[in-house]
Amino acid sequence: MTETLGIIQIPSGSAELRDQWLQDVRLAATDAGLAVEPPIEPGTDYYITAEANAQLGLIGLANISIHAKSINVLDAAEDDLDSIRLADGLPIVQPSGATGKVIVTVAGSTTIANATQLKLPNGLRIRTVGVVVNPADQQEIDVEAIDTGSLTNLKGGSVVQFVAAPTNVSQAALVSSDFPLAGGTDAEADARKRDRILNTRRNKPAAGNWAYWRQFVLDNFAAAVDTYVYPALGGPGSQLIVPIRGFDRANNDYSRTPSTALVQSIRNAVQTDANSGIDTFVRGADNQLADFTLLVSIPSSTLSGGNGQGWTDTAPWPTLVGADNGNVTLLSTPADSSTIYVDALTTTAPVAGQTQVAWWSSADRKFYTALVVSSAGGTGNWTLNLDRPLVGTDGAFPQIGDYICPNAQNLSAYGETWVALLEALGPGEMTSDADRVPRSLRHPYAADEDPFAVNAVALTRLTQRHPEITNIAFGHSPVTTPTVPASVDSPPNVLVPQHFSVYPI
Repeated sequence: MTETLGIIQIPSGSAELRDQWLQDVRLAATDAGLAVEPPIEPGTDYYITAEANAQLGLIGLANISIHAKSINVLDAAEDDLDSIRLADGLPIVQPSGATGKVIVTVAGSTTIANATQLKLPNGLRIRTVGVVVNPADQQEIDVEAIDTGSLTNLKGGSVVQFVAAPTNVSQAALVSSDFPLAGGTDAEADARKRDRILNTRRNKPAAGNWAYWRQFVLDNFAAAVDTYVYPALGGPGSQLIVPIRGFDRANNDYSRTPSTALVQSIRNAVQTDANSGIDTFVRGADNQLADFTLLVSIPSSTLSGGNGQGWTDTAPWPTLVGADNGNVTLLSTPADSSTIYVDALTTTAPVAGQTQVAWWSSADRKFYTALVVSSAGGTGNWTLNLDRPLVGTDGAFPQIGDYICPNAQNLSAYGETWVALLEALGPGEMTSDADRVPRSLRHPYAADEDPFAVNAVALTRLTQRHPEITNIAFGHSPVTTPTVPASVDSPPNVLVPQHFSVYPI
């Protein structure tokens, strides 16, 4: 057994151990000055003994490797990770219910009492937060789930029902599209549990320091996937605490901004626990939409001898020219998404019946593909007639400014990885004021393990997950770092994906 950089090397099989054992016997005999080498051929006593010992040794090494992973916080999972959490004195994070807003239909004067209940389509219940006096028609009001779990999440536009509608309020209400029901969680995910453990080991929460507040929120509010602290942002004796939430892919919700109800719950708990001599503020981050295109080298199409991990077509279309500025977009919103209009500046037309194009939906952040059956127009204004309409899982159609790119075998996987990479980002800095920094820089500091910007590290991680990409660069990336707010009274920004595409390098 050897150990390199803390990694236990496991032999490929018992034969490797056996042969090493026999080699050691032969070398030991030589060192001892024996004139005749010991018999180590198959069938000899040495060989039989080596074979038996190798079988036992392989089992032992495998067990050591398994045990080493179970006690390493970076490798442990499920029950093993829970054992580490318990040993570090961290509590179980209980499942949470969703929070968000609903749109009410009002026909006259009314009061919606605090904790007025509504029922979700699946029978689970939510309730209003706070007293709302004479709401306007179509006003959005805060709600939180009474039940817990991911089944309390609900996408925008869904219909919920008041159990007993207040006077002059319609029984049916709509879930807000801007603030859908989100944040409902079941058992804590391993990734979040690992972050809590690492926070205690790297940052040592204690005595109300910034790591303490990060741990406080993560331990008590499952809907917050992470929390960031800006010390002394408002001067000595002040701090800003910023929770963020994760993407809710099932409901096509790609916001990092926690709901008003969740922020208020965190604020109440923090300010109850905080030292009265410290001005502690809690505020959610704001989403900053970010557009990216990537230029990649991947294998040719299988039609050109490729290995099935590259472009779909022999001649991918559209290819970029310099004036494209790194992207090809839709020129108008089509009435029928089986015909689209794109601004590609290439002079080469797509091949009818052969060219496949892909549309990135800025609604559900996924790629959809279609075959070009005919085309018209030319440079800067191509009309493409497709074999099927482009439509997302949520019924969304292509919109002006959405990106069009060539199809590739692993294009959907590239999109999924890109969304995951941006989901790992935290909020950016709150100030560049020389009188406040470096004390008021975001904690934890931006680093490879906790970044807020999209840079070459993100490209490296993409190629690590997709090794068929042999070269990669940004094509269009107008925003790579969150904008610093003009005032410390504004929320920090966090990048979220909007438009995305991949083109040949």
